[in-house]
Amino acid sequence: MCGFLLRMILNAVLLFLLIIKLPGIFVDTLGGALLGAVVIGLANSAVRPLLALKTKPFNWLTLGGLTFFMNILTPMLVMKTLPGYQIYSMAAPVTGVCLMTLCSCTLSKVIKDR
Repeated sequence: MCGFLLRMILNAVLLFLLIIKLPGIFVDTLGGALLGAVVIGLANSAVRPLLALKTKPFNWLTLGGLTFFMNILTPMLVMKTLPGYQIYSMAAPVTGVCLMTLCSCTLSKVIKDR
């Protein structure tokens, strides 16, 4: 449980930094950015691994394309539901999702639940 909470917090901090640094994503307030970072961090830590388990048989058929699509879709859906987020270009979210995926997978490999 401690590893899960640590991954969620680190995902939220990473997402907050990506929102601030990437052009093309605008957030109205600092509170909205922090809320979005926590919600997307929770979705990345909890929802994405569950979806990955469910889609494992189809992942073989699509040669990993389904995982890439799922990693882009999960944060995009959360961003669309939160108020105050505006996305101006598709390059920024895709770049952000790719960086988030790389860091989230690294965190999942390094930080294990004990």
